[in-house]
Formats: sequence, structure tokens, C-alpha cells
Amino acid sequence: MDLALAAADATVCRSGAMTVAEVSAVGLPAFYVPLPHGNGEQEFNAAPVVRKGGGRIVPDSELTPKYVIDEVIPLLMDSARLIEMGRAAAGAGHRDAADAVARIAVEVAGR
Repeated sequence: MDLALAAADATVCRSGAMTVAEVSAVGLPAFYVPLPHGNGEQEFNAAPVVRKGGGRIVPDSELTPKYVIDEVIPLLMDSARLIEMGRAAAGAGHRDAADAVARIAVEVAGR
């Protein structure tokens, strides 16, 4: 998946916790489509990235060919907006999460 994300200009994806973490860590603008069932956790996962301007939440029922034509394609044609959204997405991500967890584990193990 890392190669696909590296090659992409933007993504249309679900908004599970790992997907949001991976997409934002690489600074990829996203159209997050939360699963329509559950307790709203997928929308909750994407909310910080969306608030910073790195993505949009698209209800499952609204993701249609017309939506892609009207919203996704214009974004792909707007390099300035892609760059802006990518920076916002990267700013919402936690690129140092593995290091932070390792530091905490080492600290706790040393007690």
C-alpha cells in the first residue's frame, strides 16, 4: 500500500483509524467515506484531518459518479489546492508515533 500512496495525488477511501493514520502521515489529500454503519467512529477518525483542511468527509450515500466528476476530478486538476490539502493532512498526522511509543515503552521498562 505504501507504493500506491506514494504514487497518488489524492485518495478516496474509508476512514478506519489505520487508513486515516497512513494517509495523513504521507500528507495525502483524502475524500474519507465512513462506513454507513457502526457508531460513527470512522467519521470521528477523519474529523481532525478534515478540520485542518486535509480532507473531506463524504457520506457513503453521496459517493456517486457525479460526486467524483464534480468534486474529485476538479481537485486533481488543481495542483495548488492539492499541495495545500497535502500540507494540512501531513500536519494532522503523527509521523513520529512509532518513536513516541518506543520511548514510552523504554521509559516504562526502566522503572
